[in-house]
Amino acid sequence: MKKICIILLLFVAKIYSQEILKKEEVYTENNLVYKVSNSELFTGKIQSFKHKNHLTFEIEFKNGELIKSIEYFNGKKIKIAEEIFYRKYGVKEKKIKYEYLIDYKWIEYYDENNQKVLEEEYKDGILVYRCPYLNNKKNGIVYLIEKNGQKKECKFENGKLIKE
Repeated sequence: MKKICIILLLFVAKIYSQEILKKEEVYTENNLVYKVSNSELFTGKIQSFKHKNHLTFEIEFKNGELIKSIEYFNGKKIKIAEEIFYRKYGVKEKKIKYEYLIDYKWIEYYDENNQKVLEEEYKDGILVYRCPYLNNKKNGIVYLIEKNGQKKECKFENGKLIKE
């Protein structure tokens, strides 16, 4: 039983461990990223530092394909400023921006053609703004909560406010 637990633990550790390299240790060919050391498709993270110890951004790859990028705030603690998640071939799926001092985030969703389809904003985990897009223009019912707490909705078609 003890041997099975050790084997299981080693297997799980291997699955969740990621290789972390510098940008000089990889190269790109045909939109895929390879390790310089052995020319294999890269799975792991590339990190960039300012002054050798301040993490500024990291990019995550799986089987040579870009899946996520993270930019960090410039400060003493490591805090995410922006995350971008990617579909196949580096096409954006979702972008999340964070506020440094308060719990506020902006989320943009994209379709397979890299066109923005939805924008949302959250304050303290509560939706305060939601706007659908079509052809990168506001299109549909826009929902928002004003600073005074009043909920409001308005309609856009092809980027133009429709008065009702």
